[in-house]
Amino acid sequence: MSSFTFELSEGVPGCKRRSSHVSYLYQLFALFIISLLLLSSLSTALAETYPTVDTDRGKVRGISVDANGKRVHAFYGIPYAAPPVGDLRFKPPVQMDPWEGVRDATRLPNSCYQTFDYFFGNFSGSNMWNANTQLSEDCLYLNVWTPRTNPPYRNKAVIVWIYGGGFYSGSSTLDIYMANILTAENDVIVVSMQYRVGALGFLALESTDAMGNAGLWDQRMALEWVSRNIHYFGGDAHSVTLMGESAGAVSVGLFLVCDLCRGYFHRAILQSGAPQAEWGAVSKEEMWSRSNFLAKTMGCDGNERDPAATLRCMQLKNASDFPNNEILSAQGIIQFPFVPMIDGVFIRQDPKEMLRRGEFKKVPLLLGSNSNEGTFFIIYYGQYFKREQQSPIDYAGFQDVMRGSMFKYYPHFPYKLNEFGKEAILFQYRNWLKPFDKVELQRSVDKAVSDYYFVCKVNGLANAYARQGVNVWYYWFDHRWSANPWPKWMGVLHADEIWFTFGHPFNSSHIFTREERDLSRKMMTYWTNFAKSG
Repeated sequence: MSSFTFELSEGVPGCKRRSSHVSYLYQLFALFIISLLLLSSLSTALAETYPTVDTDRGKVRGISVDANGKRVHAFYGIPYAAPPVGDLRFKPPVQMDPWEGVRDATRLPNSCYQTFDYFFGNFSGSNMWNANTQLSEDCLYLNVWTPRTNPPYRNKAVIVWIYGGGFYSGSSTLDIYMANILTAENDVIVVSMQYRVGALGFLALESTDAMGNAGLWDQRMALEWVSRNIHYFGGDAHSVTLMGESAGAVSVGLFLVCDLCRGYFHRAILQSGAPQAEWGAVSKEEMWSRSNFLAKTMGCDGNERDPAATLRCMQLKNASDFPNNEILSAQGIIQFPFVPMIDGVFIRQDPKEMLRRGEFKKVPLLLGSNSNEGTFFIIYYGQYFKREQQSPIDYAGFQDVMRGSMFKYYPHFPYKLNEFGKEAILFQYRNWLKPFDKVELQRSVDKAVSDYYFVCKVNGLANAYARQGVNVWYYWFDHRWSANPWPKWMGVLHADEIWFTFGHPFNSSHIFTREERDLSRKMMTYWTNFAKSG
């Protein structure tokens, strides 16, 4: 530009000033264009790093995260209901008000108040399930992971994950539930939600607004949010798959028999759980009894004839006081104090009877179990089983565990009142080639616990659907992963498959073999193909 000015101005009176002026204007224009380009590039970079999406309550700003060398847009802590505090404690969730501006969704949300597991101290195998974000009653948030291509590419299949934890613990923020890789590698959208657990999620007082099942109503409201909003993230509200493990699988199963929930999902994946599990739901009378026991324990015991006063008293207690007071006077191997109840509304009748009569949502199922579901629970039966070593058990111990924990604490245990029936069960689970071998007896306990609490329930659900002509895909997971921190005698534990369905063998911070990466890729493909097409 300077040479052009020099040639124009040479020998022409008065032209030099005009040419300099033109040059200056050109420079300003060039700077303006460059600034616009820089601003555009910066805006694009910011939009890529911090994507912003509309929802029906306001805008949210997420964050771009790495997933095995690919990028995923993650939105953490989007509120789907008003905080369930004060007068809203113990009650079904209510819609929250819209917000102004753009809400930050770059940090993981609070976890709901819950019990922590310190039974084995700082052992990673158990501590990995403890909530990893701040505990709060203000916890009704969800997370969304979308492939980088969204938008503009729309109508992607959606998986909604519901965590387990016996309905007394659990959080969508756990490292094992991060869906970066599952989303990036399989071109699906994944949603996970927090829901209330323990007494804050399932306490029920007769003739009050504390109707029970608040945690299930939380899940339902999160599904309502998905139905209204997932299209903003590029998802197809008409292609939603519910997916859960353990108590999360029980929750998915309860949605299958819930008359008020059937319009929100189109397929279901149940990992190690089913709605008819004895530990998964209790009667109204049983939950009222447990809730009143807790009220007395917490000093609200003077109002038995005035349930409303009991409710007000419990609503004034510190939320942090609830987890440590949630106990049962007697517990079997798998029994949790505050769980869903058959309330006649969310759960209309006993799920076992509804399955028997075919009264459930007819959607394709993918479901299955792990080969050693029981060991994760019998390890806490410290009198006989040890984490540090092989845990052989003699016949007297076998009898004590079976009769004292399985037969005793469940009123509907098969043949409970029939001694011949009990003996038949004991007979069935012994290895009669080695009837007094202590290692075999330990394996027999695992097998019995696995079957009764998990495998038989999952198989029963599969059979109920198959009898109705519904497509059912069944898996049996029997791979013990190479870096499993639990002792070898425990085999393939409850929840071990989650590492593979969420793609963690591709996470560089974990140690897995090449074969395990291949297995994980296959499982993710099977799961997401099911979510896309059933």
